[in-house]
Amino acid sequence: MSRILAGVLAGCLVLAMAGVAGAGIPDPDNSSVALSTGGLSTCPQADGPAYQYVTVTALRSDSNPIEGIPSSSFFFSVTGGDVTIDAVDSATDVNGQIRFEVVGDEAIAYPNTVTISCQIYTVVLNDSDDLTCNTYDYDLDGDVDPIDFGTFAGDFGTVAPRSDFDWSGGNIDPIDFGSFASHFGHTN
Repeated sequence: MSRILAGVLAGCLVLAMAGVAGAGIPDPDNSSVALSTGGLSTCPQADGPAYQYVTVTALRSDSNPIEGIPSSSFFFSVTGGDVTIDAVDSATDVNGQIRFEVVGDEAIAYPNTVTISCQIYTVVLNDSDDLTCNTYDYDLDGDVDPIDFGTFAGDFGTVAPRSDFDWSGGNIDPIDFGSFASHFGHTN
């Protein structure tokens, strides 16, 4: 009788452990990857604002958040350009969210779109997000010079996504000019 009882208890223990482990498994359909608003503006001198934040939300199949997943358990796949992704937070919070900083290579330029996908542990999420990129170095020759200024000047006063450095989606205006001017003369 004690062998049967030991077997039943062992079986219950295995089931209990599987239930606890299952509680922390992200659901690939409920979990998500979302970039902060705007895009990525790059400069040959790599002095920014060449960064964005990506927030990953880890949810179970019942849509409840998973708290405490360490940043080292997140793996990213990037297509369309070279970016570096570094953890800002050390683990998922009570909402199951964690932030990472996305830093772009100075040679990523509009109309490039970088797609960022995520895997948590071994679970590949069925979500990704696209990051639109532009650069102050329009001709990608390694500097922001009068040729690049000519391109920017041609866009000034129009709707031109490649020159929308404040990511307002509107006309290219003095705010965009100020951003461009702050990078004029930069080289890699």
